[in-house]
Amino acid sequence: MNLSLDRRQLLLASMAFGAATGASAQPAASPVVAPHPDLALKLMVVGRRRPGTTLAEHRHHIRQVHGKLVVQNIAADPANAPRRYVQNPVFDGTFRAPAPGEADPFALNRDFVTQIWFPDLPALGRARQSAFYLEKVKHDEDNFVDQASVVFMPVRERVMAGAAAPANQRVKLFGFLQRSPGAAPEDFRRAWGTAPWAAGGSAGALRYAQNDTLPTPMGSPPVDGIDEFWFDDEAGARTFLTRWQVWVSEALVRPGLAPEARHFVLLAHEDVIHAGPR
Repeated sequence: MNLSLDRRQLLLASMAFGAATGASAQPAASPVVAPHPDLALKLMVVGRRRPGTTLAEHRHHIRQVHGKLVVQNIAADPANAPRRYVQNPVFDGTFRAPAPGEADPFALNRDFVTQIWFPDLPALGRARQSAFYLEKVKHDEDNFVDQASVVFMPVRERVMAGAAAPANQRVKLFGFLQRSPGAAPEDFRRAWGTAPWAAGGSAGALRYAQNDTLPTPMGSPPVDGIDEFWFDDEAGARTFLTRWQVWVSEALVRPGLAPEARHFVLLAHEDVIHAGPR
């Protein structure tokens, strides 16, 4: 999964910046489960299908064509390829209201969330410049992605509660959070870290992780944090959605830590294409 040429160049610039400066987000709390060293960095790609294609066509291509190309990439050049690769086709969700005069890609509905893990930013850069990727994977992205609206976000994942990552085919809820411009980052993260499910009150979730979006030279990320929950079925995820929205309104929006109508949710089916190290 990737971006237009300009965005690809910006991504490489951000990786060089991160490697040179060691820039990283400040976590709200120590993780319950430390990530495997090969899974220390996660790239989240949140996008829409290519214009002119049906959802069924998009689903077939991303899984049966592109997914297989990524698996071939991993087999052919494992040192310069993703260490873990997960597709999350979206089946429902919300989108946020754009700020006045703002072109906001998250004011549009989304069709997929792809997650790609690497040991660090330099490893991500090498993977995006490998011969296999450039010759066989990159050019396929235009066949199923709306490159004009795709959003990529490097993140650090912190597992807050739950067991090991499910093997496959679980239902997931992604909750996207944005900090108010006037709110201190430490106040936002402190409140986020005190969510009841961060202390084990999972309300039916099998697993809960917080994803800190990383700074890049492109400016502030489009969101400041991403909640990620795993459930047994769609009913459990939909039931929890209401509770999550109420908590965001009371704990973040009401005290001015998050703006009104700027958080949103995506519900997806997890498809682990390449599990990687455990």
